[in-house]
Amino acid sequence: MALSAVALGGVVSFFATQARVQVGHGYRIELQQAVRASLDNVTRDLRLAGACLPGNGSFSALGGEDGPGPDELTIRAGVVRNDMSCVRTAIEAVMTPSGTSTVRVAEPADIEVDTLLLLHTAAGHQYSFVTGVAGNVVTIQDPASIDFPVGSSVSAVDERVYEIDALGPAPRLMLTINRGAAQAFAVGMRDLQVQYVLAQNCPPCDVVDLPATDTDWRLVNEVIVTAQAETVGAVRAEDQVSLTETSRAKPRNLLQ
Repeated sequence: MALSAVALGGVVSFFATQARVQVGHGYRIELQQAVRASLDNVTRDLRLAGACLPGNGSFSALGGEDGPGPDELTIRAGVVRNDMSCVRTAIEAVMTPSGTSTVRVAEPADIEVDTLLLLHTAAGHQYSFVTGVAGNVVTIQDPASIDFPVGSSVSAVDERVYEIDALGPAPRLMLTINRGAAQAFAVGMRDLQVQYVLAQNCPPCDVVDLPATDTDWRLVNEVIVTAQAETVGAVRAEDQVSLTETSRAKPRNLLQ
């Protein structure tokens, strides 16, 4: 009986240890899937950055802020129709910064109220939301800030901002679409670091934490995103998992 008790105790201890290992392994897999899904989404948006939008002037499809803590990443792409054509048109009457907030365009199809528009010319650009559409006249929220001559482009924009919210009960990756309310995209994301590979001095090419000028932004050839996540909730200390993953993506105009 004594020998049986010792053997049974060993079996129970073995299975208890294995159960704890499996729990920890489960947390790691769950966290890895969450990080991978978050980075996949950011990578997909990065690959579409600039699609259907101008590639010259002062405009850049990317933007962001650099630390000292987590970074912020802004990604802009043009809106497309079901047939994969761009929601884009051109100005038909000169706009001047005299308080006017109406834009006469060549083709207003698929430009709707609350759409975020990019008005662009070689001399500059401006964002504004659509407040009304009547025929080929589009009313925007903000008056023209610079001169927009005939032929200036007007594009519907999808803008996405990724940033970390570390102030709540658990750190979260937040996503803001078209300057609306920020929404929690992934819980447990503690850090987001972004680096930009510039198409200059290649190879190996310059890598910067943040492009310094408009010209540098347009030299971005690749974006490196590193995310750090950790297990959240009431877990034992031995089940606490921290994970760091890195993804790389090349922004490109797929729909031009």
